[in-house]
Amino acid sequence: MTPNAEMVVVRSLAESDLGIFKAHRSSATSKQRAIAMTTPAAKELLAPDLYAAKGMRMDVICVYAGYGARELRHLGKVGKNWRLGGRKIEAGACGLLDSRDFVLLRSVSHNDGTRPLVMTFVGRQRERLLHAGIVASLEGDFRDGVAIVRQGTDEFDALAAAFPPVPAALAVALPVTDPDDDGDVPRSAGSGGG
Repeated sequence: MTPNAEMVVVRSLAESDLGIFKAHRSSATSKQRAIAMTTPAAKELLAPDLYAAKGMRMDVICVYAGYGARELRHLGKVGKNWRLGGRKIEAGACGLLDSRDFVLLRSVSHNDGTRPLVMTFVGRQRERLLHAGIVASLEGDFRDGVAIVRQGTDEFDALAAAFPPVPAALAVALPVTDPDDDGDVPRSAGSGGG
C-alpha cells in the first residue's frame, strides 16, 4: 500500500462491542468500552513504531445520525487483543445498532497519529440498503469479523461515500481527552497530546 493511501476498516460488531454505546450500557453482556480489532487491521492502521509500541491514543472523529464528537481514543493491544476504546458514544441512534451491524473506521494506512481516524456506523435498522450492500460486496473479505478495504477499489469508493461529512466545528477542534484515561498509553509527539 502506498504511503498516505486511505483505507476503511469494516468491523462486524459483536455483542461484546456494544458496551461502548451509552444506549446499550445497561443491557450489554460486556461492560468493556471498546470495539475489538484484529492484529492485521491494527498493523495496517498504525505506523510501524506505534504498532510495535502496542498502540496509542488516536484522534477519532465519530459522526453518525447527526451526532458528532472528536476525542482521543486508545487504539492498542490490551492483553492479547487489539481494541479501540474510550468514552461511551452518546448518540441515541446507536441504540438501534446490534451485533452484526458495522463500524467503519476510515484512515490513512500506517497512521502515525498526525491524521484523525473517522468513525461511523451502518445498521440494519437505519441503513438497510447500505448494510445489505456491505454484506454482499465484502462477504468473502471478512477475517475474524474485520474487512480491510483499500483506496483504489470500487468497494472503497462506495464506503467512502457512506461517511457523513465531518462538521466544520469538529474538523478544526482539538480532540477531547477521556477523564478516565490513566495516562499509561504511549503517544506520538504529533497526536495532539492530552
